[in-house]
Amino acid sequence: MELFREDGCLTDEGLQALVESRLDELGRLEAAEHLSYCTKCLDRYTALLTGDKLVAPPRDLSRPLGRAVWVHLMTSVYGRVAVASVAAVLALSIWRSGSLTLILDRNASALETYVPEQIAPPASATVPQSDYETPPRPGQKAGVVQKAQQAVSGFLNGFAAQGGADTD
Repeated sequence: MELFREDGCLTDEGLQALVESRLDELGRLEAAEHLSYCTKCLDRYTALLTGDKLVAPPRDLSRPLGRAVWVHLMTSVYGRVAVASVAAVLALSIWRSGSLTLILDRNASALETYVPEQIAPPASATVPQSDYETPPRPGQKAGVVQKAQQAVSGFLNGFAAQGGADTD
């Protein structure tokens, strides 16, 4: 049994053998690989599995769909060109009328140029000192905790010493 035709597509017998699981492992792998990229054979295989007849669409939709895409593309492109054109005309008319010069002259004091010496140093150069203390590591006692523990144990040892003296 031939699995492939001379044009590279699956034969009818090969498709039928694939549906009935009569192919060996290598044949199944070759057929699956071919079905992964050949839409004609995939359509034929699907029709065999479902038992349906493949029906052509009632009318060709490529032209109406192509027109709709073209109209959308042109309206968006022309719309962007129109907005850019209006912005350019507005900018040129403000510039040519002298309004831009008046605006810049009025705010000239706000547009001064600063030299690097006039600018404050970066924040990283003036970092304030932190009073953060590193927490103790496991096995170490904190300074305050260690002092408190020593004070409490000394206090209790004082009572233990008094209690031992009273019993004698």
